[in-house]
Amino acid sequence: MDHDAARQRIQELKAQIELHNYEYYVLDSPEISDAGFDVLMRELKSLEGEFTDLVTPDSPTQRVGGTPLGGFTTVRHRVPMLSLSNMFSEEDVILFDARVRRALGRDDLIEYLTEVKMDGLAVSLRYEKGLLVEGSTRGDGTTGEDVTANIRTVRSIPMNLASIGTRVPDLVEIRGEMVMFRRDFEALNKARAGSGDPQFANPRNAAAGTLRQLDPRVTASRPLHMVAYALGETSDDLVLPTQKSLLDWIASVGFRVSPFVRLVRTPAEMWGVTREISTARSSLPFAADGIVFKVNEISLQRALGQTAKEPRWASAWKFPPEEKETRLENIIISIGRTGVATPVAVLTPVEIDGSVVARATLHNDDEIKRLGILIGDTVIVRKAGSVIPEILGPVLSARTGIERLFVMPAACPVCGSQLVRIEDEAATKCVNASCPAQVRERLLHWCSKDAMDIQGMGEAVVDQLVTAGLARDVADLYELTEEQLLRLERMGSLVARKLLVHLEESKGKGLARVLYALGVPQVGEVGARDLAQAFGSMEALAAASPESLIHVYGIGEKTAENITAFFQEGRNRTLVERLRKAGIRMFESAAPATQGPLSGKVFVFTGELSTMPRSKAQELVRTLGAETSETVSRKVTTLVAGLSAGSKMAKARQLGIEILDEQQFLTLVGQGN
Repeated sequence: MDHDAARQRIQELKAQIELHNYEYYVLDSPEISDAGFDVLMRELKSLEGEFTDLVTPDSPTQRVGGTPLGGFTTVRHRVPMLSLSNMFSEEDVILFDARVRRALGRDDLIEYLTEVKMDGLAVSLRYEKGLLVEGSTRGDGTTGEDVTANIRTVRSIPMNLASIGTRVPDLVEIRGEMVMFRRDFEALNKARAGSGDPQFANPRNAAAGTLRQLDPRVTASRPLHMVAYALGETSDDLVLPTQKSLLDWIASVGFRVSPFVRLVRTPAEMWGVTREISTARSSLPFAADGIVFKVNEISLQRALGQTAKEPRWASAWKFPPEEKETRLENIIISIGRTGVATPVAVLTPVEIDGSVVARATLHNDDEIKRLGILIGDTVIVRKAGSVIPEILGPVLSARTGIERLFVMPAACPVCGSQLVRIEDEAATKCVNASCPAQVRERLLHWCSKDAMDIQGMGEAVVDQLVTAGLARDVADLYELTEEQLLRLERMGSLVARKLLVHLEESKGKGLARVLYALGVPQVGEVGARDLAQAFGSMEALAAASPESLIHVYGIGEKTAENITAFFQEGRNRTLVERLRKAGIRMFESAAPATQGPLSGKVFVFTGELSTMPRSKAQELVRTLGAETSETVSRKVTTLVAGLSAGSKMAKARQLGIEILDEQQFLTLVGQGN
């Protein structure tokens, strides 16, 4: 075959293979057998092997890269990937429609397109002249990670939009959700269980973990799908009048779109869709966490505009937490890093919101009495904030008489030392500071991402270090040698050297992280940062009196007493000195106070915010001149209450502190509607 004939045949094969991929992975309707598909792929590989100059990036043979990546680079989104405001009730849906019509000055009905809100990982794909040139994750909405090599392995994503036959603009970014279908998730977990690998908690985690693999070959081995629903940056030659026509166009160039699309015009119709999809939720092929409502006419979308974080023309109604009944088989005790003995419910495994729940914390003995639960009860379980399993109470009608009371044990289940109820507190503690369970949790906390962020020092490694007696406290970590690490299971020389490098890198994290990592009682990330800025060095902080400590925002009398007591304890002083000798940086350059419109205010955030993580909200008010605190005191001026706000809001009411809901907070900081 001559060069021109090879070129023509390669083009034909590429078009046929991409069409068959589209039929198989997008339409779920293959028109060729697996054997027939393999014949086409072998012919293409053979021709490209002979005519190497004809190999192009959009070839199906180029989907899987050959070598693992060293890490992900960042991508700045030309058009931000915004989040959505949330709705939780029929009243919220009515208010959303009213806001839209009021902003448009319209009394007539507005048409909305509804889509199922899939629970996956948001991505953006950039095509230039039809060719896929970049794939990135959403990240924080402004900057994401470049996962192009992994995106190319997903066979439901076209490499060349022009191969489908629809006209495409010179530049277009197609956005959507990377998901793993339930059937594929179950098969993957079954295979991982058979090979002894840890199973994924839910389809979302499986999809996110798969797309962020450094080795594209791992991504290629797992069944990912992208469901597209939006456009990012586009060239001027793509004009679409409605959201529905946008979805139709996306489907026409080879992407899977949601099959559950409706056009509605009234809040009653919108609410009807939420009821319909809620009923069918468990039978959906993918994990979903709500319904998205979008103004259908794109000219109206442009007129409504957007805030810094979200469009004004779209909002998401979130499914209420799913509640299930299961059996409380037992209550066991977990010992934390400070020695607190926490009762944990052992449950008959039950699937809730896409993952299996087998345990739930019960906090303390008083909480068990408040709930009125007995071992052996049938209990009602849900996920607080769709994440944390919690028991709501017993099903009294299901009791048989064989249930029994829980009694807090007198001895630690790990080391056998005495368990003591702390005076004036609900907590019960193990009195042995050298208890292996406490040591383990202190090491894990020290190494965690928000503390010293020591990569590679996970549970398996820490467990072995504690069992082998190689780490009795965090200072021991910095005395580890490669020879000692090589004694651990599954620890090769390369991994051991990398771990030692990460330990060395952690030494320069600074005072704020060291304070948080040490686990001083009642000193969280915010308090540690404020203390570091106020005192500048570990020496100054250790010598500080309780009176000087309470002058720091967020540090109350009890916390000041805990800090003083921590540094008066001889073992803690010895530990700090060992860390200093190991080269841990224990000072912080004092940052000048930020002046801004919120100067003089002190904020506390409680509950779950729907528009941003709590840490982002804290950072936002600090940039506007405010201080933040983790505790409610008379120094606090404003409390922002998200979902599931608890005792902090009650205390704020008692003290007469201003309380804002999330929408009021967003308006205050200039990000509201």
